[in-house]
Formats: sequence, structure tokens, C-alpha cells
Amino acid sequence: MSNLLSTHNTKSESFYHKAIKRLFFKYITENNKGIIEKSLEKYINNRRADVYFKLTTGNEIVVEVQSSKISVKEIINRTEHYNTVGIYVLWILYGNGACVASTKFAEDKKDVKISTVEKYLHRMYGGRVYYVNLKFHKDKITISSPFALHFSLPSSKKNHRIFRSRYDRYYVKNVNYAKIPNWNLLCVEYNGFRIARFYDKNIKRVLKDKIWINYQKRLKNCYSEKKLLKDIINNFKTKYGVYLILFVMFELIQEKKISFSKKIIKKIQRKISFYPGPSSQIG
Repeated sequence: MSNLLSTHNTKSESFYHKAIKRLFFKYITENNKGIIEKSLEKYINNRRADVYFKLTTGNEIVVEVQSSKISVKEIINRTEHYNTVGIYVLWILYGNGACVASTKFAEDKKDVKISTVEKYLHRMYGGRVYYVNLKFHKDKITISSPFALHFSLPSSKKNHRIFRSRYDRYYVKNVNYAKIPNWNLLCVEYNGFRIARFYDKNIKRVLKDKIWINYQKRLKNCYSEKKLLKDIINNFKTKYGVYLILFVMFELIQEKKISFSKKIIKKIQRKISFYPGPSSQIG
């Protein structure tokens, strides 16, 4: 789903911002039957929201489109500002804007630069960040549908730290793409915030289901535990990366959905021991 716009003044960052606002106002309005009130820009307690919706449930949502550089403190301040009057916030980042550490696409990719804001929103949204991209075609611009990305730690230990450039800080993460099934919005309270999000599935939950099914199938073949562990990792590592797989397996062991000997469990723990914990890192 896309929309064509004139590319006049495309060098202006405000152009990208306005184009993305128009996308969300147009397509969420056209594809979400639960909206009873809408506004492209709306002042709420002296702060102008980019897009505003009121749902049949009575919940109110503002969409904050971000293209320019912004601090984590400002993300928190804006979210809390709307939350104090009971409004849920949906944050959308422009995938090629100054707010991201590197351009984001709807794809799986290893060793991607992530800004401090992207990392914070990933935790705020329980393991996802929402983006939208723009594509130029001669004198027209195509605006993509939104997509969700999930971050996990990269395989190389040298990348398990914060990096500093001349003007900013960033992290290096593995990225997994999750498709957003439709334009319907969900209002939830998570990590102390009232946030709005789409009905996309959490990548960790998807992987957890896949590993459980794979484990059950391979267990029937009387694999040795060592081979079973290796085969599960090899089956999913191209898309998800080794460490996300190990984190999910460790959670499944804790939930008693899969079982391994103490020797194998200690092996998994050793590989993830340099992390503070699965939930805090991969969301």
C-alpha cells in the first residue's frame, strides 16, 4: 500500500515529516473501522500532535512521526504529556531520517547501527520499533506501509557495547523484520506508558513457537542432546542469529516447555552469561 506525492522541496526534512503524517491520516482512516473522530494535527494542552484519532472504545490516540534527531528525554516527555490526559501514543520513525543511526528497511539484517532513541523505543514497545520509508520515482514519491523491526545482540562480542561517533552514540544490533498485518490500532499499557501499536506479532514469541515445534519433531528421532541443540540453532540462525535463539531456548527451559540436561543448560548459560538477562536485552 502506498501513496504518490509530488517531490517538490524534498530536500526539506519537514517535507518527509508532512508526507508521513498524510500517509497515516489517510490509510488508518480508510482502513480502520473503529475510528469515530480524526484530525490531521491537533493541539492538546498547547502541544501539537501530528495525527489524532478517537476509537469506538473511547480511547484516544496521537501519532508522533519522527524524522529529525530527538533525545530519549524528549520521547519520554512527549509520551508522558499525552498520557497525563489519558491519550495513547504511537511513535513512528522515518527509516532514513536523522533520528535513526542507519537507514532501516523491512528486512532481516546483521550488525545494524541503532540510535539510543531506537533502542529506547524498542524497550518501550516490548520488542519492536515502527518505521516507514519513502521512495523517489522521478517527480513522484512513494510512501511505504509501516513495518516493525526487532533488535537482538549480534554474534560478535566486540559489538556488545555502545559506540561513539563525533556527534552521537549508537549500538550495533541484529535486526529482524516483522510484517504488520493491517492498519488496526491496539491501545495497551506497557512499561509504565500508555502506548498505541499495531497488531503485529512479537518476534521473540514467533521464534519461541517455532523452536518448540522444531524441538518436538526432532525429539521423536532420538537425537542426542548435543546434536538436538546444534540442529535447532542451525535451523534458525540465518534469520534470527545465535544469541536470540539461545535466549528463547533458555526461557523455554525455564517455562518447562523443553528440557535438557544440566550440562547443556550450563552450556547455554555460559554463552549468554555476559548479558544482564534475556528480557532486558531482547524485549
